[in-house]
Amino acid sequence: MHGLFKLPVPILETSTCNVTPNSIHGRFLRQISLYLLDEASMIPKYALSAIDKLLQDICNNNFPFGGKVILMGGDFRQILPVVKRGRPAEVIESCLKCSEHWQYVQRFSLTVNMRVQIEEEEFSQWLLKLGSGTLPLKPEDPLRGCIEIPEQCFLNDNESIVEKIFGGAEEADYAKRAILTPTNVFSLAINEEVLHRLPGDVKTYLSLDSIDTDDLNEINNFPVEFLNSLTPSHLKGGLCNGTRLMVRALHNNYIDGEVLTGVSAGKRVFVPRVQLAPSDANLPFTLKRRQFLVRLAYSMTINISQGQTFENIGCFHVKSGVTWQRVVQRVVLAKRCY
Repeated sequence: MHGLFKLPVPILETSTCNVTPNSIHGRFLRQISLYLLDEASMIPKYALSAIDKLLQDICNNNFPFGGKVILMGGDFRQILPVVKRGRPAEVIESCLKCSEHWQYVQRFSLTVNMRVQIEEEEFSQWLLKLGSGTLPLKPEDPLRGCIEIPEQCFLNDNESIVEKIFGGAEEADYAKRAILTPTNVFSLAINEEVLHRLPGDVKTYLSLDSIDTDDLNEINNFPVEFLNSLTPSHLKGGLCNGTRLMVRALHNNYIDGEVLTGVSAGKRVFVPRVQLAPSDANLPFTLKRRQFLVRLAYSMTINISQGQTFENIGCFHVKSGVTWQRVVQRVVLAKRCY
């Protein structure tokens, strides 16, 4: 969506799309009759406002979205827009349902999950109740909204989530498995553990980091070691954010990979180093980084996993007092439950 409409990162109330009506991209957008936006629950309302203004501009009219049809798919019981350090009320306020454009939406509800298998029907219904908020609360702590997770979803303290998910898996099955975490920090740590378990040699690629300034004093204030330690959450994870590749060969200046999922599955791609400048309001400077836009995908954040399909997942739930191996794990074949 960001690439199609040239939306900025992050998206603010005043954000606009970087497309002019008479540009090649503007004329391309004008020719489209139907736009498909998947995982709509994650789209912030300000993005919809920016898209509305853009389409009105390139179509030269005042109709909502320039008179174009927008087909959105998603489930608001799943992941909502990311609001950094936001409270629940602020997250809800950022949703599409709180947008002034929601009045133009005509809703159609799906009622049958066509993917779930018979043996998973009970768990599917449990997920529906969880998303709808109809599960009974724990009687000893009803005010905090705590629920009882089925015992079969837990691993014992002496069990390894890495071994549980990837132990004994064939090479072809790796793309169907993943360990999900709430944050990038734990995702990177689990990826390192999985990597050390794999046979073969490890090849290390170094990034080239700097800050976008000509002020020598400012450059000296931020040593390279500090820049190397930064992990901006919005660095792209692949050809398209979320694309999963299997590495076929590691070269000095490019990575030879094979796309594992989607309509391009089986396609060979060559990933070069790319220079980018990720925006981060928490940094007092603009970071410039030259690196391969790939990341190990044995583990990923829950937000990145949205919209993807796995056959076997493990969820690492970070909570005070919970050990590394105390995790939730369940085989889930359905992409989503309706």
